[in-house]
Amino acid sequence: MFIALCLTNFGLRLAAIRAMAGLALFLLACLPMPGHAQVEPLKLDAGLSLLERNLEGRSQAFHDATGLLTREQVASPPYAQQFQTLKGAFNGGYDRGAWWVRFRIEASPEQVARPLQGGWWLRLNAPYADYLDVWWPDAEAGASGGFTHRALGGMRAGSQRELPWSIPATRLPELRDTEPRWVWVRLAGDRTLSLVGGVSPLRELAEVQQRLDYADAAVVGMALLMAVVSLMMGIALPDRRFVAYAGYLLTLAMVFASSEGLPVSLWLQNNPLAAVRLHNLSVCLHTAAAFGFARVLLDMERQFPRMNRVFQVMTLVCLAACAIALAGGYGYVARPLNLLWLLFAACIVPMCAVALRRNSHVWPGLVGYVVYLMMGAVHFAKNLQWLPYTQATQYSYALGSILHIMAFFFALGWRVRHRERRALSLSLRHRARLAQRVNERTLDLRQEITQHQRTHDQLALALREQRGLLAMVSHEFRTPLGTIGGAAQILADDRLGLAREEVLKEAEKISRTVLRMRDLVDTLLADEWLDASSENLCMVPIELAGFLREKIEEHNEGVGGGRISLHLGARELPVLADETLLHIALDNLLTNAIKYAPPHSPILVGAGIRRGRSNDLAEGDTVPDVCIQVCDEGPGFMPHDLSHVFERFYRAAGTRRIPGIGLGLHMVHRVATVHGGSVVASNGAGEGAVLTLTLPLLGSAEGPETRGTGNAVALGQGGCR
Repeated sequence: MFIALCLTNFGLRLAAIRAMAGLALFLLACLPMPGHAQVEPLKLDAGLSLLERNLEGRSQAFHDATGLLTREQVASPPYAQQFQTLKGAFNGGYDRGAWWVRFRIEASPEQVARPLQGGWWLRLNAPYADYLDVWWPDAEAGASGGFTHRALGGMRAGSQRELPWSIPATRLPELRDTEPRWVWVRLAGDRTLSLVGGVSPLRELAEVQQRLDYADAAVVGMALLMAVVSLMMGIALPDRRFVAYAGYLLTLAMVFASSEGLPVSLWLQNNPLAAVRLHNLSVCLHTAAAFGFARVLLDMERQFPRMNRVFQVMTLVCLAACAIALAGGYGYVARPLNLLWLLFAACIVPMCAVALRRNSHVWPGLVGYVVYLMMGAVHFAKNLQWLPYTQATQYSYALGSILHIMAFFFALGWRVRHRERRALSLSLRHRARLAQRVNERTLDLRQEITQHQRTHDQLALALREQRGLLAMVSHEFRTPLGTIGGAAQILADDRLGLAREEVLKEAEKISRTVLRMRDLVDTLLADEWLDASSENLCMVPIELAGFLREKIEEHNEGVGGGRISLHLGARELPVLADETLLHIALDNLLTNAIKYAPPHSPILVGAGIRRGRSNDLAEGDTVPDVCIQVCDEGPGFMPHDLSHVFERFYRAAGTRRIPGIGLGLHMVHRVATVHGGSVVASNGAGEGAVLTLTLPLLGSAEGPETRGTGNAVALGQGGCR
């Protein structure tokens, strides 16, 4: 009984299974096969949105393994039945041969009645296709007539296209009826094959191209800018991680630019082979840079020595792939290169996690690698046909690159900050040690200072003795020089009957020599006396106008020969000065003009009052100065001598033949300084030297540290120029 019941249940179950299998077979028979399914045509209707005029879900694909079939052959029944309807965008990967994609276009009644201005354009975004051929039916021949062919793709010159843009586009004919027509597209090449697109008016196509160019330029520009900044920081720090990151970003910018067709649209329009080779090279070079940068960033040589050797080998392999790509063999290394990149992604993230356990400051690098490599893995998995072609899988690489650029730069900056903190901690420890050593050295320095003070006192004593010796020697020189001068005058006297020509000549030599030696001795004595008396001034009120008249008259009666003239810009010029020092200053100014001016040339002395601005007063308030200006018609000053004329013992190269030791103008500068004034050397408007001595006007409370130069005001005839 039990056995019979079991057999009955088993028979029922078997019958039910047979019924369900039959129903499934019936349903499968009712479903349309993918190769014969009719696809919805692309409608040339301006009222539809951009998404409603795209290829997604409206195309069929067929793989020609030989790559030799023609359009007429694939349109024949044996091959036409093998086309498979695509649910999304076309993604052919690195398959050999060629891929055929077909879809239909259909004009709306409004388009037939009123053709769109500028026409409809077929946009086919296949960035990595080397050969892209398009056939569409002639509008004049009807739905079953001939076909028009357009050759596009990376290996075709961009200048020969209807629109030399990075997006391949071709203008469709004006359809005169609403019958659907087939459009055939053939894709071939060594790189990954994908295709998205649709139909657009010309204005819409330009907007799509413009948005794409803006996005590409932004990513490439950001990568290049960050590369330059990283390179500069790497050189300035120095830090090889920043330098390696700069190289990595440069190759990344090359990948983006070449992938989106920027070189073709900018400067390689007539050389498509070079553009394709450039893209292949940039992919291989960027992969090599990724391995090299990872080695430097994670310090693999020290932390992961075994993996460091593996990454070194991978870098060399990628560099060898660069040579193969340049030689035209990218199709042989493209798929292994993508697999190598995925292997790199699988290895680097765990290594970052291990490095994070050892050093907590590497977490920004881990974040950058996780984000970028996960999105990059999605992109390369799409290239290998492991994932479908979508906007997310296609542009995941760009999004991951933008995020990882910022993450890696932050990681490098974080490392620099960590190094600074470590250096600061080490500096604090050294500071404590240094403080101890400073205390130890302080006692030694105090002893050295005491010894230096003793040496200084001895040097001061020696200097005072030297000055006394100089004064004594100078005094002893003056007596024999006076005797020689008197004898020279007697020899030159005609009343003695010795006035022979030879005697007069020798007497004149003696007289000139004595005069020169006396002047030199007087100058040395005056300089030494000025050093001694500059700190003990005897300041008295002096009427400078009368003082100048007497001084000029004295020089005119002597060597001046009456050629010195005085022009006063004010009746009274009172100053508070040391009379002896003022004599020294004016004597040196007039002697300098007489010495360097041509014989019998006039010498102009001007004196007046000018107003100079004070730094301590309010804006616009000024204080008066007495200005004395001596002008001659000599050779003047060379530009490179103007900043040195007041230095002790300085003489210009062109004046060495004129007697002097270079102390006159130096003493004038010393006298002006101790009186709170100044002296300036310049050249006249024509030729000759101009020396301007400025002294505080009596009653002015300004000292040397508060007086400004200001601007000279007119002082009448002969005033300061």
